[in-house]
Amino acid sequence: MIRNITLIACAILLALAVNANFVSAVASFQVTSFSCSPTEVSINSAFSCTATIQNTGDASGTINTATLYTDASDWLESSNYPQSYGQSVNAGNSISVTFSGLRSTKSGNNGFARIMLDSVTDAYVADNNKKVNVIDVVVSVSNSASSAAMGGSVTSTAEVTAGGNVDVSLSFTSNSGGCSIGSQTNPKTISGMSDGSKQSRTFTITQGTSGNCQYSMSASATGSGGVATKTDSTSSTITCTNCPTASSSSSSSGGGGGSGGGGGTTKTYTIGSLAISQMVELSDGERASFVVYGSNHTLILKSHTNTSAVITIESEKQTFTLKINDEINVDLNGDKTSDILVKLKEINPTTNKVSIIISPLSKENGSAGAGTGEPALLPSENIINEIGEILSSGKAKSIIYMIIILIVAAIISGVIYFMERKNRKRKWGTR
Repeated sequence: MIRNITLIACAILLALAVNANFVSAVASFQVTSFSCSPTEVSINSAFSCTATIQNTGDASGTINTATLYTDASDWLESSNYPQSYGQSVNAGNSISVTFSGLRSTKSGNNGFARIMLDSVTDAYVADNNKKVNVIDVVVSVSNSASSAAMGGSVTSTAEVTAGGNVDVSLSFTSNSGGCSIGSQTNPKTISGMSDGSKQSRTFTITQGTSGNCQYSMSASATGSGGVATKTDSTSSTITCTNCPTASSSSSSSGGGGGSGGGGGTTKTYTIGSLAISQMVELSDGERASFVVYGSNHTLILKSHTNTSAVITIESEKQTFTLKINDEINVDLNGDKTSDILVKLKEINPTTNKVSIIISPLSKENGSAGAGTGEPALLPSENIINEIGEILSSGKAKSIIYMIIILIVAAIISGVIYFMERKNRKRKWGTR
């Protein structure tokens, strides 16, 4: 009879384990949508992204922190962006988490690796190929000849390098000397450029009669989605070989052939080894030289307005536009790690001087998560995380409860068996 009771008890316990959904009810979170605003941005511009997260479990639960990670190209200022939440979410309900203050330091059609929901990895952003089109543009010019007589012609070739997916409008502007391009199409359009691609357009420039031809070439890029814009410009001079002397005096032709104070000698400020932050005050065309990791580099102030400045960094030429108080991390040697920080501190309209701060940046390890306090996961750690996710599910908990119940039932059966055996021995012993 004791055996029958034991079997019945085990059957009841197993039935309870199979139908113990109420015991194992848990919250389970997953990302169901993701978008960024604006949908495309110019390089170094701030933007934000929003994730919709649903509780697909059968009990309420809390997400303490959601963390967005960039992909392997490490195109954002930081490798990850944590966002605290810390509120309970009922089963079946969804919440929105916004990751703000994102800023791209690399152009291209860039993506994300994952979103961590506390310690659980969600790969929605990677699986659904969520991208941000980060645009940039650089223009350079070369002339078929450095000088021409009045009425003579020179061919100017403008080369445009695209960052991200862009359409470009290329414009010629005559600044002095009376040179012109006649009835040629201006601006010229370049459509469908992809990240890193280059295209060239030519203009035939006719020398004027009032001195050296000073002109500028501007490339205005618009993202493929028509949202973000970015402009870069450069200038050049074609000297006039037979213009009247009065027209090419030093007071009126600062950029031509070394006359006056503007063309022949460009002032350079020497900083030397960039060990600490340095501030320089430059006029248009002036430059500051500095040394980083044993290599010489030059910062050039190309032009400025009352609110912004166009700055070029060489030896590997990079041109960008900063507004007052804007700053940018610059990779000097193409190793995908920022070497210096450049900040536009002030523009003085009275002295026409621009104050620029140049600061060194320490090198970080190239591994994912460097400088963030979160090292890249090793394969064994990924396996441990996956096991943890499985054990946190409701199904796994039901199995665990069933195993515990079976173990308890086995122990009870064993105790009853040994008690019966002992009773039999005692009974036979009395006979």
